[in-house]
Amino acid sequence: MPPHSNQLLFYSKFFLSRLSLMPNSFAPDSLRRIRRLALAVRLLCLVGIVVMGTLPFVFWAQPDWVARVAAREWDLEQMQLDLGSRLVGLAASLLPSGVILYALAQMWSLFGCFAAGELLAHRPARHLRRLGQSLCVLAFAQPLSHTAMVLALTLGNPAGHRKLQFGLSSDHYLTLMFGLLLLALAHVLGEAARVADENAEFV
Repeated sequence: MPPHSNQLLFYSKFFLSRLSLMPNSFAPDSLRRIRRLALAVRLLCLVGIVVMGTLPFVFWAQPDWVARVAAREWDLEQMQLDLGSRLVGLAASLLPSGVILYALAQMWSLFGCFAAGELLAHRPARHLRRLGQSLCVLAFAQPLSHTAMVLALTLGNPAGHRKLQFGLSSDHYLTLMFGLLLLALAHVLGEAARVADENAEFV
């Protein structure tokens, strides 16, 4: 075997051996900081799950609140606030809310892995990938939900006063881009975990 091939094989083995030891090579202080951060993020996830799980129902149960938001933020001058219209609006709002709840659940699980010291592994890569996918879905679910909510409140209006709104904003774009970034990071983390597993079997 040529000398340069032997050198390449040596450095490859050395790099893989260091990579496989990465999860256990963190200083104790670093691991404690990671665990503290993970616990804080998981607490925020719980708060978010409670809020996002109840807010749509509280909002659509109050016609006055719906009217104020629709007039100020959705530019609706005439709308229907009967129970049927609000139930349709609630159903439409549950689309992005459900996606957000799923994303928060994945973040909860992801940081649970970090809190347990499971850093370079397939399980956190899987949760990170699902989190990225949920953000990509959310980027499209939000404008579609807005369109459906506006239609639900104006469908009962007289002809000529019904509205069909659809709009994209920089928030939707950034949500999509951040989701794609997480998908890329999840792929890198998954590949690193695979290489670490192969190297552990090799060693």
